[in-house]
Amino acid sequence: MARIYMIRHGEAAAGWSEDKDPGLSDLGRAQSEAAAKTIMSREASALPVLSSPLKRCQETSLPLVA
Repeated sequence: MARIYMIRHGEAAAGWSEDKDPGLSDLGRAQSEAAAKTIMSREASALPVLSSPLKRCQETSLPLVA
């Protein structure tokens, strides 16, 4: 059976009023690492990853493709 995992980006480093395309905060990076570990523990092989081009989304997907 096919599975689709949807992950919301980790915590952004700045609010919308400060930066329109912020990267992740330290907490956001930890959140993305934890999400990747959970998914990778359930899958036997690499998965295709699709992501928004926004910086925080790209940074959230990095642990899944590393």
